[in-house]
Amino acid sequence: MDGARGRKQRRASVRRGTALLLALAWVLVLWACQAAVGGRLVVVPWLALAPLAASLVLTWRGTAAVAAAVVLAVTQLSAATGDLWTGFGGIRVAGGAALSAFAVFSAHVRVRREAHIRAVTEVATVAQAAIQPPVPARVGHVALASRYVSASADALVGGDLFDVVAADGGVRLIVGDARGKGLPAVHVAAAVLSAFRLSAPRVDVPLEEVARHLEAAITPRLAEEDFVTAVLCELHPSGRLDIVRCGHPAPLRLVAGRTPEEVGNHSCPPLGLGVEPVVESTVLRAGERLLLHTDGLVEARDAEGRFFDVLRAASALVPSGGAPAEALDADLEGLLEKVRAHVGGTLTDDVAVLLVEALEG
Repeated sequence: MDGARGRKQRRASVRRGTALLLALAWVLVLWACQAAVGGRLVVVPWLALAPLAASLVLTWRGTAAVAAAVVLAVTQLSAATGDLWTGFGGIRVAGGAALSAFAVFSAHVRVRREAHIRAVTEVATVAQAAIQPPVPARVGHVALASRYVSASADALVGGDLFDVVAADGGVRLIVGDARGKGLPAVHVAAAVLSAFRLSAPRVDVPLEEVARHLEAAITPRLAEEDFVTAVLCELHPSGRLDIVRCGHPAPLRLVAGRTPEEVGNHSCPPLGLGVEPVVESTVLRAGERLLLHTDGLVEARDAEGRFFDVLRAASALVPSGGAPAEALDADLEGLLEKVRAHVGGTLTDDVAVLLVEALEG
């Protein structure tokens, strides 16, 4: 992270240096052109643009350097015309100085605001890591990859959620989506994750009881008509896969040589609306994969309103029969690149995805 931050700071320094040189070059060119042609001063308004433009990207010191060059240029050109102390020469210089001072102050305010935004963003990043950390690359006999993509460039956390815990030699997973936006959805998602991490590792709590515990934990936090859709899975060392769906899209089983297929046909009401969980069982053998996702993936639309074809896109995630588990991360990123291309780069809903591969015990 420090290396990435250092590279980002170096790129920012290069951009500021380039902007400073361009602004000074703009002042020098206009100054030279006016000096060469002489006559009535016509470049003063264009010179005044330099500190204003510089204040948008430079620090107050860099803006002050440009401002000083502008005031010097206006003073020299006014002196060359002979009206520095008579006529409008003094007014030009005073006006240029006042505008330049305003630009320096504007740059100072902008830099302070940007520093505040960076501090808030760092706090949000820490909060995201605490509420929704990436899952480990491996838990027990299961390899994993996860992604959380926010629909808003200004939001790092949202109502989508996922987590994985070990339980009695097996692995339990959850992917969910809290209805709503903003901080209320974040609070509900955090409550779901907290309850899952508390109850899911307990071998004396069946998977359907985990769902009931989740509902009991979040119900006091829900506003009217709010709820959480979720799918819970338990993968046993024997390969048996138990699934409980609570109003959530069905997981996709990915098997070499076969098209992706949905598993878990039965769905009960979402959490908060009176869950009646039913466990369905199937098999996920070593080398086979499971894709769990929120509805932001299936409801992603292109410019013509067509939904993203998840089944077709998931075909690229089907294991070839010898693909290493380390390929999960790259395969999952490829899926997200496809959905971004489908929507034209801007998602309208958060997307959480979890890709699982069963390994040899």
